[in-house]
Amino acid sequence: MFHHGRTRAALLGASTLGCAAIFAAVAHPAAADTIIYQNLPTNLAAPPEISFHNTTGPVIADDFVATQGGDITHLTWWGGDTANLQFEVVLQDNNPAAGEPALTPAGNNVTGGLKQFVTATQTSFSIPGLTGLFQYDADVAPGWSIAGGTDYWLTVANASDGWNWAEALNGPTIGSENFNAHQSTGPGCLDGGPHCGPWTDIHTDFAFQIDAVPEPTTWALMVLGFGGLGAMLRARKRPHTLARTA
Repeated sequence: MFHHGRTRAALLGASTLGCAAIFAAVAHPAAADTIIYQNLPTNLAAPPEISFHNTTGPVIADDFVATQGGDITHLTWWGGDTANLQFEVVLQDNNPAAGEPALTPAGNNVTGGLKQFVTATQTSFSIPGLTGLFQYDADVAPGWSIAGGTDYWLTVANASDGWNWAEALNGPTIGSENFNAHQSTGPGCLDGGPHCGPWTDIHTDFAFQIDAVPEPTTWALMVLGFGGLGAMLRARKRPHTLARTA
């Protein structure tokens, strides 16, 4: 009976680990997004801070440091009204020597998944004493994987001239930042955009939020947690089995 009890405990632990692995494998693709950066709006910039998708912009980029790494799935930002819901969103590395967007992925070129065109949804966003502010939401295509604690730059630019990005309130409520927002008017990258600078510090910050699916290490920790639960169950099972044997 002692061996039978030990076998049952071992099977229980193996079953728990197996369920944990299955749970991780199933839950990861379907996991809920987590907000990894958030900087809420205060008002529309005055004079307007225009971010316009054009070969000479002007485009605005603002830096962010996420609380954890993961695959970015959704962006939220705030700004003035526009009839054109087509936006260009660009993710760039940080140039630590200059404190501005780096030329990514290489040279004066921003291509592939680092630059996307999205169709946003628009909803009215109410702040007491302020009118004309709207919230914009859009999903991004796969490929935007970032590391937690690392500085990146995000550009949001409307396909029509005149869209005003809302300034941020009092600094990030989730995550952090290290620099003021920057603006570029070109002369333009080889791939047809001003995202290669030169960049100018415009001494303010802008409002946006980033949602992501946590990086795989988070799910690995969950598996380890379930494994620890299995070990606890085995430890509780053994004294009971020995008592029956005696």
